[in-house]
Amino acid sequence: MDKVKLHDSQFELWGKRAKAAITELLPLDWDTRIEHIGSTSVPGLPAKDVVDILIGVRPERIQPIAQELKKRGYDLEGSFSDHCWLSLPSRHNRQSIFHIVHLNSRRWTRRIAFRDLLRESSSARAKYLAVKQIAATSSGKKEPTVK
Repeated sequence: MDKVKLHDSQFELWGKRAKAAITELLPLDWDTRIEHIGSTSVPGLPAKDVVDILIGVRPERIQPIAQELKKRGYDLEGSFSDHCWLSLPSRHNRQSIFHIVHLNSRRWTRRIAFRDLLRESSSARAKYLAVKQIAATSSGKKEPTVK
């Protein structure tokens, strides 16, 4: 895990499975949306093999959903009133990260818009990858490579 590699159809499948798992676990209603976000959701973008899922709900449901997922074995990494995030199977061995936010909030719309921009624009993908590589190099980490 945690290796950077080229996007492949496996990422899309992992995203669908993660979304399906949440749908099975939680009673979702008409004002809930689940989206695959992050680098693994963008064809052509190198990514770590960790799937990010964004769950948009009414504000009063953020904390209860996070607590329900925690009871079911998800690792609750962080919790604010308007954003909780959990890992599966754990924060030390992530395969998936689930972000629970207020649907249509600024946090929701910015993440969806950024994902969509990267999906639609090869130049945006190239610029984003360059920034990621610079950040990795300046933080003392080995520059991401594609395997």
